[in-house]
Amino acid sequence: MNRTQTNRVTMFKTVDGYLDQNNSVWNGMAPLVAAVQQFQQKIAAIDTAAQKQETPVSGAAGDKAAARDALEDVLFLTCEALGVLAHTSNDHDLLALVDVTPHALDKLGDEELSNRATNVLAKANAKKTELAALQVTQANIDELDQALQDFQAVKAKPRTAVVERAVQTGSLSTLVREANNILRDQIDRLVNLFRRTDPEFVSGYRSARVVVDRVASHAAPKTATGAPTPQG
Repeated sequence: MNRTQTNRVTMFKTVDGYLDQNNSVWNGMAPLVAAVQQFQQKIAAIDTAAQKQETPVSGAAGDKAAARDALEDVLFLTCEALGVLAHTSNDHDLLALVDVTPHALDKLGDEELSNRATNVLAKANAKKTELAALQVTQANIDELDQALQDFQAVKAKPRTAVVERAVQTGSLSTLVREANNILRDQIDRLVNLFRRTDPEFVSGYRSARVVVDRVASHAAPKTATGAPTPQG
């Protein structure tokens, strides 16, 4: 959340806490009870969206980097073994496929690396008998298969995380606006109906409704009498 949203949500929670503490004053007014329940649901939705928005994308990037390193390592070794077979059998197509260096693998795009590993895995499975003589076992081939699956599972995670954060940013703006509308259009008006029967309750509510800039430590503007003004 940005600073403006954070300050407003802080106000929402202050109001919610104040209403909860004074539940006995207003819980007999069914429309206010319903409005407060809607308001609390919006606060819960805001918290959920904020948690998703604030999830670091660095974790997804780290998972991808680790999976890619593991794939490149086992892929290079498999290519070296298949390269020996390619030279022995004069298989130029296979030789072209496995003619790589660690540096060259590192320069491949994600899709290029996946495609190269898929093709190499297919060749390794087709040449299990010949590879066994080079001490390349089924376990080694399975390791390449698993490394490929692991990389394919996480290669899009950083981009997905960025998209998810963008979605939650838009969702937060909508939820904050909706919560504010419930306050302004319903709860503020309903609370004002207690001005004669419980003016102290109304006064406390108006104080809770003030949006305070927590970063700059500046209170919201005051009226000519010095009383804080509820923020819409």
